[in-house]
Amino acid sequence: MSRPQSVRLVQETITALLPAGYPAIERTAGALGCSPRTLQRRLHEAGITYGELADRVRAEAARDLLEDPGVRIYRIASALGFADPSSFSRFFRRMTGVAPREFRPERMRRNRRSGAQKV
Repeated sequence: MSRPQSVRLVQETITALLPAGYPAIERTAGALGCSPRTLQRRLHEAGITYGELADRVRAEAARDLLEDPGVRIYRIASALGFADPSSFSRFFRRMTGVAPREFRPERMRRNRRSGAQKV
């Protein structure tokens, strides 16, 4: 299996495990049928750490969930394995440069503008 495929498989596994809370490396490795050390080694060979990859997956899931204005931020935080909304907000700001509450309105404005231009 090539490195990009390995990383993609780990990303998919993390995504699948997210609904049950933050997927610790032990849980992800178990789901992939390897030891945590083997998983760390494979990711290291691909130039990424488990924490970096898990953060990317969580940030992408957060952006997707924030697209729906009906999903409250505390529910998103819980769904992504954060202990509380403030931890999620700090994480999201670190990953994207904006707070979740700022991301949502900006995204909706941008979507409205692009929709108006298509007409």
